[in-house]
Amino acid sequence: MKKLIVSLLLISLVKVSLAQFTLNPKIAKVSGSCSKFLLEATSQFTKTTNDTPYKWEVIEISIPSGWEFGMCSPFECKSGLSVGDFGKYYDEGEFKGDFSPNNISGSGSAKILVSSMSNPSIKDTLIFSANAWAVGMREIAKNNSEFTYYPNPAKDKLIIKFNVKEPITINLFNILGSKVKSFVHTGSESEINIADLQNGMYFLRFKEGNQTISKSFAKTE
Repeated sequence: MKKLIVSLLLISLVKVSLAQFTLNPKIAKVSGSCSKFLLEATSQFTKTTNDTPYKWEVIEISIPSGWEFGMCSPFECKSGLSVGDFGKYYDEGEFKGDFSPNNISGSGSAKILVSSMSNPSIKDTLIFSANAWAVGMREIAKNNSEFTYYPNPAKDKLIIKFNVKEPITINLFNILGSKVKSFVHTGSESEINIADLQNGMYFLRFKEGNQTISKSFAKTE
């Protein structure tokens, strides 16, 4: 009897130790027109202990050719992700799976491994899923005219064309997810000086209402 009680206690302790965070939902879905800049699926990450930090890693991704996938954790945002990309975070909050369909209809998904960095056995998986439906050519043309940027690749400056009634803040991130520049866009056109940036891929990121927009460009000599 004592052995049975001890065994039950051990099983209970193991279950408790492996349940130190929750993901709700574990399969986050989003759908919308392929003409949208971004389709954003969300899942709430909640800790049940003070264990920190945590790590996320892309372990599987399946998206149509021409799509881009990015992710925001409670600590940072990264774009242009592929299998093996990862990040760490400390706080509770939302995970956001960002799908950029770029006017291409189809379905895509990404599987994320979430784990404790102090105890890798504490882990779970999160799946982001997106469905982008096709739209008429007039709607695509209208959306394309709303936000444009050029040249791409860019050398010394990047031109942003986007009609706004109120000023918006646009952030630039490098491929590691670190913010390298921030500027305020007003009116219909802005010019960003990027001469001081190193060559490589960068991402423009800003909020339009409740939606986060993310676009990539290349910096060259």
